[in-house]
Amino acid sequence: MLLIFIFKPGSDAMAQFTAADFNITEDDTSYIDRSPSKWSIRLYSVLKFQQFGISSNQTNNAIGYAPNKFYGFGMGISRNALNLDLAFFVIKQNVAGATLNKSKAFDFVGSLYAKAHLFEAHLHKSTGLYGWINENGGGILASKDIDIPYRPDISITALGINYNYLFNSGKITFGSISGLEIQKKSAGGPMAGVFFSVYDLHADSAIVPVVYDTLFEDHTIITDAFMVTAGISAGYAYTFVFPKHFYLTLSLAPGVSETRGELKANDEWYIGGVPVNISYKLISRGAFGYAGIKFYALISVVNDRNFLNISNDNYYLQDINKSKLVFGYRF
Repeated sequence: MLLIFIFKPGSDAMAQFTAADFNITEDDTSYIDRSPSKWSIRLYSVLKFQQFGISSNQTNNAIGYAPNKFYGFGMGISRNALNLDLAFFVIKQNVAGATLNKSKAFDFVGSLYAKAHLFEAHLHKSTGLYGWINENGGGILASKDIDIPYRPDISITALGINYNYLFNSGKITFGSISGLEIQKKSAGGPMAGVFFSVYDLHADSAIVPVVYDTLFEDHTIITDAFMVTAGISAGYAYTFVFPKHFYLTLSLAPGVSETRGELKANDEWYIGGVPVNISYKLISRGAFGYAGIKFYALISVVNDRNFLNISNDNYYLQDINKSKLVFGYRF
């Protein structure tokens, strides 16, 4: 199987690839239809949002950054279980309100649904971010107390690969999340997997502005970070099938990982994850849709959240969210 995607360097781009095959074990066809049609076409919209930050349990403060929210509109085509979606029209919205400053971003999201196997990969790069500081606890996901002006010098690159094995795959399919396969009866199953990610951050000056550096410990006032994470996960997936071809798929897979890397603070590099740095990850997936013989529609949500323990109760959080709305026709 070969995947090719093309993008123009320096521009905004988004592509998504999904596939499903490798039918090795027997399916219970009263539960699953893996080939409802040979061809289908679809219109879709997608929202991609990513944020990162540092939260301190000692000072009870947190700082976060995010690029513009990324809305893409496009169309896709599938043949059998192979699907390619391309966004042709993109809208970016600043997380801090209307402004002329826009992030430069490239996004690629790929998924391979191979019966019991789910492979996911993402590559994200953004330059130019907006920030905020929270002084009331709760981490970067809490209320934003102080806005930080646009930082054109901050650049983040994130590469991630997730693999999950779905037990009971003869009766439940990951393909309902993409609309490529039809779940006929309600069923569920446990899943287990592994994941790997690489994260790179660079800024010309510290991500914590000088006027606020007293709110954070010295070694968290970083300008650069490079981290590698590998771990294992386990969870459960279930699809509820309702009358009139409607369905709801939910899954949750928490994970534990080892993180190693280097961070630069006060013009000095220090090594993180020594001797052992146990971090946490949470992957949730869900879809609600209509799986008709000819027409199908769905809305899917994927959240990939990583908690990285830097040191001294200071945590680095990377949060990636993707929502997708699809309208398709099989023929």
